[in-house]
Amino acid sequence: MPQTITYRGPRVLVGALAHLLREEGVEFAQPREDRTEVVEVAVVVLEVSAGDTVRDRTLEARIDAAVGRFTKRFGDDIASIEISDS
Repeated sequence: MPQTITYRGPRVLVGALAHLLREEGVEFAQPREDRTEVVEVAVVVLEVSAGDTVRDRTLEARIDAAVGRFTKRFGDDIASIEISDS
């Protein structure tokens, strides 16, 4: 079942979260980035699904691993990451 990840935090860290999700085998369409916007805080919503790279892990486990690595690297108060069923 696809899930939705909502990221609220520094614009510069959106790419880091996307990279970690892809490393865990989570697939999503990259949203278009509005480079004319000058806000420091970004709100990005990703519709995610499991890729084929790691068949023995659930989508939830893959997302949890990526988010865990993100918070370990950048701290758990730098951004808000919410995960919900689509």
